Amino acid sequence: MEIRFDWRMARVIDQQGLVLDQADWGPKRSPRALAARLSDLQSGRMSPEARTLKERFPDAAPNSLGAIDDPDWPENTPDEQEMFSEATSILARRGVAESAADKDRRLDMLSSSSIELRAAWTTQEARSVEWAGLFLPDLDLDDSRSGIPQVISSSEDIDSAAEALGVSKPIHKPSTAEWEAMRSQASGVVEISAILESNEKATKQLARDYIPNLSMLVGPLGAARLVVLAGGRERLARMPSGSLQVLGATGAMAAHRRGAPPPKHSPVLFSIPLVSRSPRWVRGKVSRFLAGKCSIAVRVDHFDGEPWGDEQIAEIHREAEAIRDKFPKPPKRG
Repeated sequence: MEIRFDWRMARVIDQQGLVLDQADWGPKRSPRALAARLSDLQSGRMSPEARTLKERFPDAAPNSLGAIDDPDWPENTPDEQEMFSEATSILARRGVAESAADKDRRLDMLSSSSIELRAAWTTQEARSVEWAGLFLPDLDLDDSRSGIPQVISSSEDIDSAAEALGVSKPIHKPSTAEWEAMRSQASGVVEISAILESNEKATKQLARDYIPNLSMLVGPLGAARLVVLAGGRERLARMPSGSLQVLGATGAMAAHRRGAPPPKHSPVLFSIPLVSRSPRWVRGKVSRFLAGKCSIAVRVDHFDGEPWGDEQIAEIHREAEAIRDKFPKPPKRG
């Protein structure tokens, strides 16, 4: 004997398939009430009608999927089907709203957006600098690089831009339409730079709140990137330190499968000065040490451990420097 139920009704069915009792949802129905019912059923709870029948027939076993396999189960009426569609839409909107509380997804949005913005900025900034250098050959494209897009976007013409940049006026000047195109392109670089700065500021703030220890160790932007690459803070906390060490090194891992040496570090760990400024022969050792500390840090963050202080972070840096100083020369081959 079992209790079969869906959102509309519940039935007690004996071994011969006979309906011993039935309880129906009352006439006061609405899409919002149905959405609440569907949410309860999705969580594994019985419907109110099924609970009522369970009290009457305590030996009956609840079967939430029994209604699906029952050929005699009543079909939805057109009105019921319409209300069901409205209720599922309500549940979908609730799910989207509740996902805003997921800090893993919020970090993913911020970090991924920053990567896309930086890629766009890099391309556009290079074009703006190269375009300015075409008309201003005396311009030092290295020392003056950071200010070129800002000057071009705010200047009335190429002569005023040359004066602001401290170089001689060009012999060959762009047409009015060409200059407007240059200004518009440079303005886009400045605008993207401002958006990128805002994105990274928000990323740092969220990372320091969500993964404070990992942020102190590798920086908030690097910590956020590690969480995104791992697919969430919990997955990163449960990841072995060896996997964390090469997390994100997809190109190097692909080359390794084709016969190249295995990667020694991920791009995130390489961005840490302790790794990137170390001699190439010791970077793997420093990366392995820092990956182990990162693994501990994110576990402390995820499982609500005791926060680290500045002294603990400084001690980790000293230990990493000691590893680097222990191998001042490359190992001998042969």
